[in-house]
Parts: sequence; C-alpha cells; structure tokens
Amino acid sequence: MTNDRRGDAADLARELAAQLAALATPGPNAPLPARPGHGPSPQGVPDLSGPRTILENASRFSQPVLPADAPFRSLKALVLRALRIVTRDQGVFNSALHEALRTALLEIEGALGALAQSQQETRSELDARSRALSERADAQEGRLDAVRGGLLASVGEKESALRELVSRVAAEAAESLGREAGAREALGREVTGSQARLDILESRSDGVLGRLEVSTSRLDAAEARLERLQADLSRASEDLRAARLEWTTLRTELRSGTPLANLDEEAAPGPETRSASDPISAGLYADFERAFRGAESEIRRRQDGDVALFAGSRLPIADLGCGRGEFLEALRARGLQGLGCDTNPVMVARCREKGLAVDEADLFAWLRARAVDSLGGVTAYQVVEHLPAYALLPFVELAVSRLAPGGRLLLETVNAESVYAMKWFWMDLTHVRPVPAPSLGRLMEACGLRNVTIAHRSPVPREESGGGVEPADPLVAALARLVFAPQDVAVTGVK
Repeated sequence: MTNDRRGDAADLARELAAQLAALATPGPNAPLPARPGHGPSPQGVPDLSGPRTILENASRFSQPVLPADAPFRSLKALVLRALRIVTRDQGVFNSALHEALRTALLEIEGALGALAQSQQETRSELDARSRALSERADAQEGRLDAVRGGLLASVGEKESALRELVSRVAAEAAESLGREAGAREALGREVTGSQARLDILESRSDGVLGRLEVSTSRLDAAEARLERLQADLSRASEDLRAARLEWTTLRTELRSGTPLANLDEEAAPGPETRSASDPISAGLYADFERAFRGAESEIRRRQDGDVALFAGSRLPIADLGCGRGEFLEALRARGLQGLGCDTNPVMVARCREKGLAVDEADLFAWLRARAVDSLGGVTAYQVVEHLPAYALLPFVELAVSRLAPGGRLLLETVNAESVYAMKWFWMDLTHVRPVPAPSLGRLMEACGLRNVTIAHRSPVPREESGGGVEPADPLVAALARLVFAPQDVAVTGVK
C-alpha cells in the first residue's frame, strides 16, 4: 500500500513537470492565438506576433494553475498550496517581468510602426519631388532647345556679317596699300630733296659753328671776367664792412674819455642815460617798470628765447640797462656768463640780491671800461628809446667796438609802427623818442655788422585787438594791422 502511494506521487510529479514544461515553451506546431486590436504588420516593420504570443502564453504560468479535469487534482492542489509559500516572491517577480517585457514589446512595435509610416510618407514626398524635378528638367530642356536654335540663327547672321566685313576690310586694305605706295614714292622724292637741302645747310653750318666757337670763347671770357668782378665785389663789400668796423673802432677810441655831450658841437646838451638824479628815478621808476613793463616772470619768459642767439659763447654777454636782471638770470640758467649795468640803484640792488654781476654805472662809461673785442654779445632791452637822437650812433659804434668777431648785438625797443604800442610808449616819462627798427638796422649796417634782421614780438592781446579776426574789407584789414601791430621789435646784427 505504501509502495503504491509512493508510485502514484512520483507519477504525479512527473506529469506536473511535463505539463509545466509544455506550457512554458510551446511547440512549433502549437496554435498562436491572435492579439485583439493588432492586424498584419505594415510593410518594412518586423513581425513581432511570435514574441507577443509567447509572452501571452507565458502570462498563464506566472503562478501554477491546475486544470479542472486534472488527475489527482486534490493532491496537486495540496502540493501547489504548499509550493506557493516558497514560490510566492518568484511569482510576483515573474508577473512584473512579464508585464515589463510586454509593455516594452508594445512600445517597440508602436515606434517601428510610426517609423515605417514616416518612411512611407518620406518616400511619397520624394517621389512627388522627383516628378516635379523631372517636369522642370523637361521644361528647361525645351527652353534650352529654343535658345540653342536662336543662337544658331544668330551665329549664322553674324557669320554672314563677318564675311561681308572681311571683304570690305580687304578692299580698304588694298586701297590703303595703293595710297601708301604712292606716299612712299612721294616721300622718297621729298627725302632726296631734303638731303640736298641738308647738304647745303651743312656747308653753311660749318661757318656758323666757327662763329659759334668764337662767340663761346668770348662768352667764357665774359663769364670769367664776371666771376672776377663778383669776387672783387665780394672782397670790396668785406673790405667796406671791415673799414666800417675799423672806422667805428677808431671813432670810439678818439671819443674815449670825452663826455658825449661834447662830441658834436651842434648837438643839444643832455644826459647820456637816465640816472638816479632824474626827476623820476630809483624806486619810482621801479614802480613804473612793474606797472608798464610787466612782472619779472613775464619778462623772463619773453627774453628766455633770446639766450639761444648767444649759445656757445665763451666770452661774457653784456646786458646794458639790465633793470631787474631777467635776461642775466636766463643766461646763468643756460651756463653762460653775463655782465650788466644800470644807473638805477634800486634795480642794481635787486640784481645783486639774485647774485648777478651788475654794476651801477652809465652804459657809455661802462662800455668804455671794457677792452676792445672782449664781449661775446651785447644786449639792450628797452634802452635806445631813453637816448637822445645824437647819442644813438655813438652808442652803436661803442657797442660794436667791444664785440669780439662773431659776437652779436641785440637791441629791443618799442615798435614805432604800432599805434597801440605808442599809446603805452608815453606812459614812461623817461622815454625820449621812439626809434624805428629800420633806422636801428641801418645804423648797425653802417657800423659794419652783417646779417642784420628785424623781428617783431609781443603781439597785442586778443581781448584788445577784437580777437585777431581779419576783417573782410581790405582797407579795414590794413588799418587793423597798423593799429594792432606787435608792440616790440628786436634788431640784431653779427660782427
């Protein structure tokens, strides 16, 4: 009895295992039920009905199920209940896995269907475009045929015109060749005649060449004489300048030791320069300088550019009537030796406070005390207008005699040609008379100086001249230039 039960249990187990295996893996001939809602696969989409059927069959075996007519059903149900305790988690996993695979299969099938539909639409669109391009190509070919026909007709016409043109050109060329042959014959005759005339001219030119050679030799002789005359003139000019310098030095030496007032018997007596005994002198004149001449810094700025005229001089530079010593300061700043003199004791004291070499002396006496050719330069800023007319020539002569060869004389004065400057000229009560720049230049040349130049400086302020705008009327413009001409002028010459 026991053996029979054991045999029945073994048979039951084998039968159950066989059924499970058959359900899990259907045979190739097993019927595949169709999935509701799915028709045949579109063209170009892989057929997934097999995997779908397998997944649907497998869904029945996620949990073991006994058919209603299974043999030993009660025993098998007992075994299944016992096995569910062990296989419960596996069944849940199997169900979840089956559902995931089924969902993935459905999404893949949908995506492949959409892709196939898109390919079908793209193929249809490409076919339509291909047909359109084919039609366009046919139309283009028709137009090209028409153009080709037109070109062939045009080429034929142009070929005819070209042949006609070639014929006409050939005829004209033949005619031109005939004319050229005639012209060559005429030219040959003209050349023959020209050759005869040339022979005559050559025979005549021999005599002309002889006369030309004579004229050339005379011209060379004349040019040589002209060069000699120019050299003689240059030497004479230099001799005249040297004579003027010698005459200037001689007159100065003859006058040395003699008061200036006694040099010319017809000259009216008067002081050589202003002195401390003048009515307006010393401190009062210093106030005049500040009020009408300008501040020391402004004068120093104006005179600083003149230092370059004396650059490189190894001899002292004398500043006559040096005032507050602005130019002497500028010389010292450039490493040049400066000497000065002034009759105003207040000015001299101011210069000595600055450490400048300045003497309180009359400029004539001070210059006479210098040796001949001992100065590298002489300057006199706003001085000559303080001298009487009869003292100007002796002053220039004396200054030139003390200059070394190559030394420079610089005289600055108020511009007598400026109406605006003349307004301020008489503010200084020690001014005697304005001295025109051309007159000073002629005095320098008469005393033997060379390279005499006149430079205008100190332009009228813009606020005084109306902004410096050139008037449109030429007459008014000329009047404006006269009224507002530069206030000062500097005359220089080189020994």
